[in-house]
Amino acid sequence: MKVVFAGGGTGGHLMVGLSIAEEIRLRFHDADIVFFGTNKEFEKRCVEQKGFKFHQTHAKKFGKSLKQIITFISSAILDIIESLISIRKLNPDIVVGLGGYASFAPIIVAKLLSVPSVLLEQNVIPGRANRLLAKWVDEVYCHWQGSLKWFNKAKAVRVTGTPVRNDILNSQKLHSAEKFGLNSSKKTILITGGSQGAQVINEVILKCLPLLEKYSNELQIIHCTGEYGYEIAKETYKQSKINSFVCSFLDDMGSAFSLADLIICRAGATTIAEITAKGIPAILIPYPHATDNHQYWNAVELVSNGGGYLLQQFDLTPEKVIELITELLNDKEKYERMQMFSKRLGKPNAAVNVVDNICRVIGLKCSEFAIIVG
Repeated sequence: MKVVFAGGGTGGHLMVGLSIAEEIRLRFHDADIVFFGTNKEFEKRCVEQKGFKFHQTHAKKFGKSLKQIITFISSAILDIIESLISIRKLNPDIVVGLGGYASFAPIIVAKLLSVPSVLLEQNVIPGRANRLLAKWVDEVYCHWQGSLKWFNKAKAVRVTGTPVRNDILNSQKLHSAEKFGLNSSKKTILITGGSQGAQVINEVILKCLPLLEKYSNELQIIHCTGEYGYEIAKETYKQSKINSFVCSFLDDMGSAFSLADLIICRAGATTIAEITAKGIPAILIPYPHATDNHQYWNAVELVSNGGGYLLQQFDLTPEKVIELITELLNDKEKYERMQMFSKRLGKPNAAVNVVDNICRVIGLKCSEFAIIVG
């Protein structure tokens, strides 16, 4: 089995692809899997760490200025030509679009070469690339029922859930505590701004530390800052009484999730899929400049179903964060109810569902079928 995954630009798109690739490799041990991604260093590192091949594309993000538009068009043309050469040489059974600007050229080339193709959409409101490409692919797989209305020109749309990596689902709490130098019996708050970090979140959390020190006997923190906030955060935590693990980027997010009792994070679609697969209460702070404000609508889906809190960035203050943290940690009944509602939304078998559908599209037999049709 030969598969090309196309997409990137954010960790969310990439992690979905890695989840599917892991499931394919479990079933087809000799599968030939190649990721077409962007020039962001973490993409190449994550893909190759998992034992898959990585091919860097020339894809550029679409911009609004004349210079950005010209750059996008010229890079897109170059990318289509290079993808045409590469995909013809690889001769894959299927091309899987993961969303984002890096998925554009490989999906177009798949159509030109009559190679089967599918798209993954994690957000409630689909990204521009997926909305444009949906009519060119064989099927679209999405996470939310509310996404279906956006794909009325697609041949077929199925609600499969967003695939979540095995390490998120299977990491063990005790082993993870040892890895981070933390205590498995303490309450753990995981703070992350996504693969790029979030300076606004970092700054507010650091201001919260003095107010949280009275809980230092029962509370600890894992904080993934992103590259730009790391040094300041590291020094600030050193001066705090709270046990912590601070990093700029964490390859093994599964270990962090296995320890987490509460997550403070952006509202990226893949993050929400991971949160609900584990049933972890969350304080969601949507990125306010996301295209179509899609992170806000992702958060609304979780919060309206009782799985977390929505805290918009303009309301983000140390006092409000402390209020929500203490409310959850001190009200056991409310916390357990939020856990339950979060887990109800989870789709931990999404990778199985997606690979079953991929096998059906290309005519391969699977040992099990778990297709969820929207």
